[in-house]
Amino acid sequence: MRIDAHIHFWRPECGFDNKPIADHPAYRRDFLPEDIEGELAHRGIEAVILVQAAPQVDETAWMLELARRHPIIAGVVGWVDLDAAPVDYVALCADRRLVGIRAQLRRIADPQFILRPRVLDNVARAIEAGLGVTLLTEQRHYAAVERALRLLPPGPITFNHLGMRFPEVDAGQWRNLMRVIVERPATFLQLSGLPFLHGPQWREPPARAILDEAYGLVGPGRLVFASDWPMLLRFATYGDWVSAVEALLHAHGATATESDAVFCHNAIASQPRLVAPGGSASSLLLPKTENAR
Repeated sequence: MRIDAHIHFWRPECGFDNKPIADHPAYRRDFLPEDIEGELAHRGIEAVILVQAAPQVDETAWMLELARRHPIIAGVVGWVDLDAAPVDYVALCADRRLVGIRAQLRRIADPQFILRPRVLDNVARAIEAGLGVTLLTEQRHYAAVERALRLLPPGPITFNHLGMRFPEVDAGQWRNLMRVIVERPATFLQLSGLPFLHGPQWREPPARAILDEAYGLVGPGRLVFASDWPMLLRFATYGDWVSAVEALLHAHGATATESDAVFCHNAIASQPRLVAPGGSASSLLLPKTENAR
């Protein structure tokens, strides 16, 4: 089985505070399951994880309703107000389709946000509730996030889009974040975002070298295939990105087990509540040993 661990759907008429829609006219239209289901099938993707784009509980409710109607959506990563009162995770977890929450740090000015006591407590409680935690971090957040990783309880944490490695990001700071990810068990890095982060140059050697470096630093036991569709569409097709990840694995001599980890098992490990298509418990698909390196 293959899973796309990070995809977005939206409908502008819903009126959510969706920054991608506000930022570029290419995104100001509907992007819904029927717009990509054929391409997913063609590329052998049997399930997707739908991820929030707007910091609103109303969008999360809309995504969960979408998941009820489209079996291809195996789980939803939603939004909660981490800096408010203790989040009611019991109520949230009543819907089995909710598999995780995302801290959209990129939209928050304070680089120390993750270390605020209420935020850190709510993130810790999400992990303890069995939810996966996903972080959208920029370079200005790295130091605080690295400290937070050492303070949080054991449990799955995933970094979006290669840790947002834009061309101007300091390579040394990014590499240090990669090492911190590897040091902490159950911490993952999504192989996604390169077309958006580097634009038309994403196919050029300097950008593609970032994929090689991520593979070498983090390893196939912690890398997760994700597309960030439709964000990539200004610069690449869905098939372009699947092929790029396949080529990366081939170039590094990944075994069948390692390729399965990147395209499936690591997504499941990062979102333990995920239910595989057909209703079987995702945990049954987990490999017996972690192959991070």
